[in-house]
Amino acid sequence: MKKLVVELCMGSSCFARGNSQTLAALESYLQESGTADRVDLIGHLCMGDCSKGPNIRIADTTYQGLPSDEVIQLVVHELKEWEGIQ
Repeated sequence: MKKLVVELCMGSSCFARGNSQTLAALESYLQESGTADRVDLIGHLCMGDCSKGPNIRIADTTYQGLPSDEVIQLVVHELKEWEGIQ
């Protein structure tokens, strides 16, 4: 089964700007919702564009400067889209 790919920049700038909280929130959401087996959560040392971070890529779309609750909402939406395709 193909998984939804969620990539987080874990470089020092993005990590300090909120991706540390986003990572924790995503891991918690995926475990609690039972969707961890449908998502590949990948960390990168740097995704570029540090000044606009925190950077995150969901499927093939890159987002910048989002708080963790908005990232969760995007992942929920993308998972519903993926389920419709699968």
